[in-house]
Amino acid sequence: MQKSVMTSIMEYEKLCRAVEARLHREMHTPADFDYLSDQLQKKTGSSVSSTTLMRLWGYRPSVMVRMNTLDILARFIGYEDYTHFHRAKMEGAPVTGETAAEESAEQESEATGEEMTVKKRHSRVRWGWAMAAVVVVLAVVGGLLYNNGLLTHEVVSERTETEARYFISKLSEVRSDRKYLIHTRKDRRGILGICGRHLASTYGMALFYRSEEPAPFALIKHGGSYYLYSVPEDRFVNVLLYLTDEPLRGDFGEKDWCAWELREEHDCLVFDFRGRSRVYTLNINAFDGMIVDNFGTAIGAFDDGNLFTLEDVGPFDTTEAMRCLEHTPPQRVNH
Repeated sequence: MQKSVMTSIMEYEKLCRAVEARLHREMHTPADFDYLSDQLQKKTGSSVSSTTLMRLWGYRPSVMVRMNTLDILARFIGYEDYTHFHRAKMEGAPVTGETAAEESAEQESEATGEEMTVKKRHSRVRWGWAMAAVVVVLAVVGGLLYNNGLLTHEVVSERTETEARYFISKLSEVRSDRKYLIHTRKDRRGILGICGRHLASTYGMALFYRSEEPAPFALIKHGGSYYLYSVPEDRFVNVLLYLTDEPLRGDFGEKDWCAWELREEHDCLVFDFRGRSRVYTLNINAFDGMIVDNFGTAIGAFDDGNLFTLEDVGPFDTTEAMRCLEHTPPQRVNH
């Protein structure tokens, strides 16, 4: 059975900072922890999940850490185990193993330092002349392009593309014939996309339904409701967050299982689904991924996971989607 240890934040801090120094990289984002997890596997042959690393760094609530995890991190930075690391840092014990080998390598490197310095000086001189030549060539080409009006045209075009990026958070501005990237508030819980057969988010800490890339969606208004339509997949998203070709099924009773209600809240948009007795809200949770529940509406609590803005990314042809909505007979369920 693995032992667990409870130690002070300061001891964790020293170990974490030592690991970051070895990586030459600070741990702030989920991608940083994924990278560290891969490096631990490659260098020590032992696996530590990015979730466990987040807890150790304080990005997830936890004070209990397995000794095995601390030993792996200590070995990664050149110590025999965590006890060795702790003794070296707290009592000034000599460092052995890989760290000592590295110190020896540094000493050998100092012996040839003068020679390397000379080589680097010559290399910098050659590199400086090369860069000067490149600058001269670019200056000449830039002048020619500017005189011909080409450079001006490129600058104007780039500015136009930037200005064309258009975000909306007002229900009155939502159009069925446009496609949107659906952002969470300030992108703190990612941008919506598709993972397999599910609606997903690019949010790095979501355990389920994580999309590698954002994807455009259409919001098609029909019969007083909005239907969320995946443009790349040519399918609708139902309230179970599955993709479907049957948007008008009546599995949930009074409302169709793909019929969403949009409303404004805190200068953003909220996706609601109205059941028989409750109003459910689309939420992107910090730890569980995506879910439709009554978290926001039941207690009036809204956060970065259920408040959305839409980025208009171009026109959308509604022909196929509307044909499906207008000609698919609803399949009502008797209750």
